[in-house]
Amino acid sequence: MSNKSDFFKDLLIDLLTRLGFSLDVKVTEEAESVNLTVSGDDLGILIGYHGETLSAIQGWLALTYYQKEGVWVDVNLDIAGYAAEREARLREIAVNAADRARFLARPIELLPMPSFERRIVHTVVTEIPDMESHSVGEGFERRVVVQAKTS
Repeated sequence: MSNKSDFFKDLLIDLLTRLGFSLDVKVTEEAESVNLTVSGDDLGILIGYHGETLSAIQGWLALTYYQKEGVWVDVNLDIAGYAAEREARLREIAVNAADRARFLARPIELLPMPSFERRIVHTVVTEIPDMESHSVGEGFERRVVVQAKTS
């Protein structure tokens, strides 16, 4: 394991054991990202409402590394399989929105979501022939619009 992987694993374990959680952390590292998978009992509180706590911990990990090393690293945190399940659900939402947009011949606007979730939707839509997506709105109201390609 690299120093970067060790840094994130040790930091996360230290935080969560101080909070009283008993857990296991697995780390995989890619070119510019680190993936942390946390398993254990009663971890729902670490996920939070719609993954907000998970997202906050993920951001804190990236910011802490940046403050120490001066380099931004993309941190992907999955707690009790929530992130993987959410990504699968977002992929399903994107495909369904594209199908609805095609059937109704009009743009379909999705509910507001954070940037990392919008990115997943945009990525899925780019894989669908003759469909495109863009984001509208500001701040917490920013959402994805899926529609047929205009040209």
